[in-house]
Amino acid sequence: MRNFLLTAFICILTANGFAQKNSKGENLILENKLKFVGTNKKFAKVTFLENKDASTPILEFETLIQPKFIYNCATAFPIKEENYKPGRVFLVSFEAKTVKSSLETGEAKVNILFRQTSSYKDNLVATQSISSNWQKYYIPFESNVALTKEEFKLVFHYGFKPQSFQVKDLKFKVFPEGTHIKDLPKTKITYQGMEADANWRKYAIYRIEKNRKSDFQVQLTKNGKPFTDKTINIELVKHDFPFGAAVDAKKIVENPKYYNNFKKAFNHVVLANDLKIKAWRWKEKRPTTLKALEILNNDHYKVKGHVLIWPGFNYLTPIFKEKKDDPKAIVKLIDDHINTMLKVTKGKVALWDVVNEAYTNQDLQKITGSEEILYNGFRKLKEQQPNVLAFTNEYGIISKGGLDAKKQQWYYNFVKRIDENTNGLIDGIGIQCHIGSDLTPPEKVVRLLNYYASLGKKISISEFTMDIQDPEIREQYTKDFMIAAFSHPSVSEFLFWGFVEDERKKVDIYKKDGAVGTMGKAYFSLVNGAWKTQVTDKTNKEGIIKNRGFYGEYQYTFIEDNKLVKGTFSVKPNQSNFIKIKL
Repeated sequence: MRNFLLTAFICILTANGFAQKNSKGENLILENKLKFVGTNKKFAKVTFLENKDASTPILEFETLIQPKFIYNCATAFPIKEENYKPGRVFLVSFEAKTVKSSLETGEAKVNILFRQTSSYKDNLVATQSISSNWQKYYIPFESNVALTKEEFKLVFHYGFKPQSFQVKDLKFKVFPEGTHIKDLPKTKITYQGMEADANWRKYAIYRIEKNRKSDFQVQLTKNGKPFTDKTINIELVKHDFPFGAAVDAKKIVENPKYYNNFKKAFNHVVLANDLKIKAWRWKEKRPTTLKALEILNNDHYKVKGHVLIWPGFNYLTPIFKEKKDDPKAIVKLIDDHINTMLKVTKGKVALWDVVNEAYTNQDLQKITGSEEILYNGFRKLKEQQPNVLAFTNEYGIISKGGLDAKKQQWYYNFVKRIDENTNGLIDGIGIQCHIGSDLTPPEKVVRLLNYYASLGKKISISEFTMDIQDPEIREQYTKDFMIAAFSHPSVSEFLFWGFVEDERKKVDIYKKDGAVGTMGKAYFSLVNGAWKTQVTDKTNKEGIIKNRGFYGEYQYTFIEDNKLVKGTFSVKPNQSNFIKIKL
């Protein structure tokens, strides 16, 4: 069977170079307590093995039954308790080998969690595939928030399909302030299909040519007759396909540089947090949100709303938990919120994430006894605003190497249930794509898109981010992922979750100073490069220029009587795209 999974990891620092450069690191692991580490015995076990060939013990981690969540099989390691400032660098290193695996690669997998605070949003995670032979692994981390001794932890998560792997010589070193993460060793990350001549990319480019472009003809006439042998410049100025990003309403209103850079880059937008129920409850912030919508609408952006129902207590206002024993009150609270949001955003929002992350957030469903409270969100939207598109949204579908088959199947069935119970009111399937170090091969991305496309709905790449900071891999994978997504005819939008680099460093279309970031280089090389049609040609004897271009809005220019003549036209799907220009 062809292997589509992440397979290759190569150590890229010599032992001598490491020893000379990083000898000052302090190991935080309390080795004398390693024999006492444990896990959830319902799903896994940890065995402490004496190592006769070395001074360090071996820990064997075995997943017996795959749990619903990968983190249900977890082991936290005993470490020295200290507080650290943002910007400190740490290095996890260990030797490991796979004992048994259920994956096509024959490798076990582990998520290495650098737990910074109690909020999952602050977690830094590296997913590591483990070789069948003993191999040394290096995983550096840099704190981006303050670390407290109460919350800072090193944790292994390994709730994948049944597997076992062994680890020895585990170190967790902290380095002095001023140490740069780039000076630490790391295990080089690769992914299947990154080769320059990879077949998947050739097929994807063919599909882009077929699905995202059309033949067009521009005819120039003067005094009713064909204007021949005339040089015309034709350039795509705005893509028809929605390329966008999540934005902050306050910055749209108050930060011109932020908004100007956004407008240079994108033709589509989603408000990241401002329309969520926990944000909307602050009445003093509402005018800014509505002003941002007005600005975006005036600039002809079709705004995506996020989100009407996020069914976990963590993402709802406190009153929901207070009323948890009163299902009718819960239903009324959600109905009232939906009605309010639809009223205040009427005519301002073109599509909504109706339900967000229902796989892990099920408090409302449990209280009310079914998913009906979620289905009702789709009904209310379509009753009040039938032309506004309705999406659901979920994470962990394409990310994590694309390996979470259980969640993928659940999401597929969830979309089917919404469709069946609302008589087809769901328009689209949101797939978030927060990419960690386990890079899903682009060919597998396409396979997963095919899987969800079989449901007959639009597909949104709704929240693309990347954790990997290595600039070469970060740029290439962003580019390859975009090519794979754009090539699929069911993908209806591509959204980055943010566009200016912040302390989390998950998206950097632009750096903080306004310079183009690493992901921005990949993005602009496609949207303003490979996917931007530019034509300079002469009209034939019929006054016509024939060419082929991406769907979107075009500008033409030419010189006549020593004056610049310019205008616009559109190339769109399912139309003749024969444009007449009369002088």
